[in-house]
Amino acid sequence: MAYTTLPAPQEVQLSPHHLAVLRSMLEEQLTFRLDQLAQLHLPGPHGPLSSTDPEIFRSLVAGARAALRDVQSALWRMEEGGYGLCVGCAAPIGIARLEILPQTALCMACQRATD
Repeated sequence: MAYTTLPAPQEVQLSPHHLAVLRSMLEEQLTFRLDQLAQLHLPGPHGPLSSTDPEIFRSLVAGARAALRDVQSALWRMEEGGYGLCVGCAAPIGIARLEILPQTALCMACQRATD
Protein backbone atom coordinates (compact mmCIF):
# COMPACT_ATOMS: atom_id res chain seq x y z
CA MET A 1 0.00 0.00 0.00
CA ALA A 2 1.47 3.35 -1.02
CA TYR A 3 1.30 6.24 1.39
CA THR A 4 1.27 9.83 0.36
CA THR A 5 2.96 12.39 2.50
CA LEU A 6 1.78 15.90 2.92
CA PRO A 7 4.04 18.52 1.42
CA ALA A 8 6.16 20.49 3.85
CA PRO A 9 4.74 23.90 4.72
CA GLN A 10 5.83 26.46 2.22
CA GLU A 11 7.73 29.51 3.30
CA VAL A 12 5.83 32.73 3.21
CA GLN A 13 7.43 35.39 1.08
CA LEU A 14 6.80 38.36 3.36
CA SER A 15 9.50 40.98 3.29
CA PRO A 16 10.73 42.50 6.55
CA HIS A 17 8.87 45.66 5.53
CA HIS A 18 5.58 43.76 5.05
CA LEU A 19 6.03 42.02 8.40
CA ALA A 20 6.69 45.35 10.14
CA VAL A 21 3.60 46.95 8.59
CA LEU A 22 1.40 43.95 9.40
CA ARG A 23 2.76 43.79 12.97
CA SER A 24 1.95 47.48 13.38
CA MET A 25 -1.60 46.88 12.12
CA LEU A 26 -2.04 43.97 14.54
CA GLU A 27 -0.71 45.97 17.48
CA GLU A 28 -3.09 48.80 16.61
CA GLN A 29 -6.00 46.33 16.54
CA LEU A 30 -4.84 44.85 19.85
CA THR A 31 -4.95 48.28 21.49
CA PHE A 32 -8.35 49.01 19.94
CA ARG A 33 -9.88 45.75 21.18
CA LEU A 34 -8.48 46.19 24.69
CA ASP A 35 -9.89 49.74 24.79
CA GLN A 36 -13.21 48.49 23.43
CA LEU A 37 -13.49 45.86 26.18
CA ALA A 38 -12.59 48.44 28.82
CA GLN A 39 -15.28 50.81 27.51
CA LEU A 40 -17.86 48.04 27.47
CA HIS A 41 -17.23 47.46 31.15
CA LEU A 42 -17.43 51.13 32.20
CA PRO A 43 -20.13 51.63 34.80
CA GLY A 44 -23.24 53.53 33.86
CA PRO A 45 -25.74 53.31 31.03
CA HIS A 46 -24.33 56.23 29.05
CA GLY A 47 -20.98 54.90 27.88
CA PRO A 48 -20.24 55.02 24.15
CA LEU A 49 -20.70 51.27 23.77
CA SER A 50 -23.20 50.63 26.52
CA SER A 51 -26.49 48.87 26.04
CA THR A 52 -29.28 48.34 28.52
CA ASP A 53 -30.11 45.04 26.83
CA PRO A 54 -28.01 42.29 28.47
CA GLU A 55 -28.15 40.12 25.35
CA ILE A 56 -26.72 42.92 23.20
CA PHE A 57 -24.06 43.62 25.85
CA ARG A 58 -23.02 39.94 25.96
CA SER A 59 -22.90 39.84 22.16
CA LEU A 60 -20.70 42.95 22.00
CA VAL A 61 -18.33 41.56 24.64
CA ALA A 62 -18.16 38.15 22.95
CA GLY A 63 -17.39 39.73 19.58
CA ALA A 64 -14.67 41.96 21.02
CA ARG A 65 -13.10 39.01 22.89
CA ALA A 66 -13.14 36.83 19.76
CA ALA A 67 -11.50 39.59 17.71
CA LEU A 68 -8.90 40.10 20.46
CA ARG A 69 -8.09 36.36 20.47
CA ASP A 70 -7.64 36.41 16.67
CA VAL A 71 -5.24 39.35 16.90
CA GLN A 72 -3.28 37.79 19.78
CA SER A 73 -3.05 34.50 17.87
CA ALA A 74 -1.74 36.28 14.78
CA LEU A 75 0.91 38.06 16.84
CA TRP A 76 1.88 34.73 18.41
CA ARG A 77 2.16 33.09 14.96
CA MET A 78 4.32 36.00 13.88
CA GLU A 79 6.66 35.46 16.85
CA GLU A 80 6.79 31.70 16.22
CA GLY A 81 7.47 32.05 12.48
CA GLY A 82 4.17 30.61 11.25
CA TYR A 83 2.48 33.89 10.40
CA GLY A 84 1.16 33.97 6.85
CA LEU A 85 0.68 30.19 6.66
CA CYS A 86 -2.84 28.79 6.76
CA VAL A 87 -3.50 26.93 10.01
CA GLY A 88 -5.82 24.61 8.07
CA CYS A 89 -3.62 23.46 5.20
CA ALA A 90 -0.23 25.18 5.72
CA ALA A 91 -0.45 26.95 2.34
CA PRO A 92 0.77 30.53 2.18
CA ILE A 93 -1.91 33.16 2.70
CA GLY A 94 -1.78 35.82 0.03
CA ILE A 95 -0.19 39.14 0.96
CA ALA A 96 -3.25 41.03 -0.29
CA ARG A 97 -5.46 39.01 2.10
CA LEU A 98 -3.10 39.68 5.00
CA GLU A 99 -3.08 43.40 4.23
CA ILE A 100 -6.89 43.47 4.38
CA LEU A 101 -7.26 41.10 7.33
CA PRO A 102 -3.88 40.79 9.09
CA GLN A 103 -5.28 38.56 11.85
CA THR A 104 -6.56 35.93 9.42
CA ALA A 105 -5.44 32.38 10.10
CA LEU A 106 -6.94 30.74 7.00
CA CYS A 107 -6.30 30.89 3.28
CA MET A 108 -9.31 31.63 1.09
CA ALA A 109 -9.90 27.96 0.23
CA CYS A 110 -10.00 26.91 3.91
CA GLN A 111 -12.11 29.96 4.79
CA ARG A 112 -14.66 29.02 2.15
CA ALA A 113 -14.75 25.47 3.52
CA THR A 114 -15.62 26.77 7.01
CA ASP A 115 -18.35 29.17 5.83
